[in-house]
Amino acid sequence: MKQFHDQRAAEGDAPAAAANAAASAAGDPWQKLRDCQAELERMTRDNALVSQGIAHDLRAPLRAIEGFSAMLESGSGARLDEDGRNQLARIRAAALRMASLLDALQALSRASHDALEIGEVDASLLVDWALVELCDADPTRRVESSVQPGILVRADERQLKLVFDHLLHNAWKFSAGRDAVHIDVDAGQAQDMVRIHVRDRGCGFDTRYAGRMFDPFQRLHGADEGGGHGLGLAIARRITERMGGRIGADSVPGEGSVFHVELPAAQGPASP
Repeated sequence: MKQFHDQRAAEGDAPAAAANAAASAAGDPWQKLRDCQAELERMTRDNALVSQGIAHDLRAPLRAIEGFSAMLESGSGARLDEDGRNQLARIRAAALRMASLLDALQALSRASHDALEIGEVDASLLVDWALVELCDADPTRRVESSVQPGILVRADERQLKLVFDHLLHNAWKFSAGRDAVHIDVDAGQAQDMVRIHVRDRGCGFDTRYAGRMFDPFQRLHGADEGGGHGLGLAIARRITERMGGRIGADSVPGEGSVFHVELPAAQGPASP
């Protein structure tokens, strides 16, 4: 009986599918648009599943490497010479870096696919929140910051918080050689867009490469200079563009950088 109903359903779907195919073949632009949208949704879903699968399958061997390395260190570390202990430490550090990279890849995937809940957001509060978290994680650092209050934009609150997390983390780590971390955030409104400026007094970067720094895995600094996995700014750009905005940066090497985040303005006027 079930087979009969399935067959009837398939027969019922056949005319619709045939009609769609005929419309597409006839050059119906609306049908072509629907076909492209369906294909884009399928590709997006497949890419998300592939990203999640890769991250999940790679975590198991990483956990094994870290676990056995920890057991070796606790059980036999005293019998290793200095060279052996250094090599073991490098193995564990490499496993941690790989785990961090997998986290970032998943974050990039989510930044591309997660549903957005757009509404009025106080960006100033999100910046303050991100700064508090950085200070709590590194309480020995001296921090001098100023945040313009009442920067109102239309955005997804959770995703915009991630943007500021990445930008402020960059300012923090590239100010490692300074006596204090200096971060200033202000904004201005032009018509229906708000432009937020995140300034630091870190080591800066060569502006000749500013265009590529938001691409995945593009690092303008080596690991010894604080360079990470090369995905943080790519995530920030992906999120900003999905919310109808854009992001860019200016810098003077040795003096600091300014990151500009442009987003749709909320209904209320932004502070000048």
